[in-house]
Amino acid sequence: MLKFTCPYCYDEHQIKDCGLKCSFNVQGKAVQTCKHNVKKDADGWIPEAHKLKCMKCTDARKRVYCNTANKEVPSGCRTGVSLPVALVGAKASGKSNYIAVLVDEIRRKMTSSFNCTLDISCSEESKRIYDGYYYNPLYHDYRVLEATDAGIIPPLIFPIRFMNSSSRITKVATLTFYDTAGENFETDDAVLQFTRYIPNAKGIIFLLDPLQIPSIRKQLKDKMQLPEQNMDVAEILSRIIQNIRDVKNIKGNINIPIALTFSKLDALEQFNIVPPDSCLRDESEHLAKGGFVISDFENTNIEMSAILENWMDEEILQMIKQFSKYSVFGLSALGGIPNGSKLKNSEIKPKRVLDPLLWILAENNFIKKVK
Repeated sequence: MLKFTCPYCYDEHQIKDCGLKCSFNVQGKAVQTCKHNVKKDADGWIPEAHKLKCMKCTDARKRVYCNTANKEVPSGCRTGVSLPVALVGAKASGKSNYIAVLVDEIRRKMTSSFNCTLDISCSEESKRIYDGYYYNPLYHDYRVLEATDAGIIPPLIFPIRFMNSSSRITKVATLTFYDTAGENFETDDAVLQFTRYIPNAKGIIFLLDPLQIPSIRKQLKDKMQLPEQNMDVAEILSRIIQNIRDVKNIKGNINIPIALTFSKLDALEQFNIVPPDSCLRDESEHLAKGGFVISDFENTNIEMSAILENWMDEEILQMIKQFSKYSVFGLSALGGIPNGSKLKNSEIKPKRVLDPLLWILAENNFIKKVK
């Protein structure tokens, strides 16, 4: 029986439980009965009794609809293993800028190092949103992206196809990124309504803005313009944990890898909050070696964990231990402090942007781990 994970609701479905249409037509006009004598209803839906037969047809393009999300599922998301990644964080933590740079880094750097391709056109909606809202403003206009509006945001859906030395596809990971507004975490009801995908995710990238941390704000208050303080990180993490437990009925550890990721590392480097000899100032080794390098990861994780203990309250450290797999990362999406809404010198110099995603891919056995 054909099964797939919907990139909109993150639930697993069978084709027979979904709506199905096809593009079969005669002389450019859609017909109610195809040459295989399958009769559709008045709205063009294929009856359940014929769905599996129609999916094997080679005369027309099949269109599958998730009844839960009421959306058409891109064909590239119905094959391979879905890897839904939830990107969460407070308002102004840099989620939109991170997504814009992350997708570009996958295309320009990761594909050659890991012998894979990113299907940027799998979903016309995702391609349109990414180009119009993320890529063009940042890479063409060199303008920092605006905060995401609250509410339900369409996900960005991009399958990654991994190949062997003969260019034969061996694995497919369908990445789906929800750029969830920070306001969607302000109440339990909002979390339930707007972040229903999180409990079914195969990985969570929790983006934190270090410029919201009181001890860092104190050091930088006379050196740079700081963002307004917003929702407490511990409160967001608490709501996420409770949402996962309620939906999945989990009482023990949560078996979803979570990457606690500090953004805006460039500001901490510029003002020497990150030590001059820190490994965080260097790019990671994963791309150069074509695998997730354990030694590089461990060095970074040890240093970031130590920094975390100095920066954050004990409350965060205890909460994160409710996940069976967790790690701490630091990155810079832009590579420098913007001048208001514009990038200085019209340059984007990302650092360690891929690291959290590569860790999640490695934990889900999509890429190899190397010493």
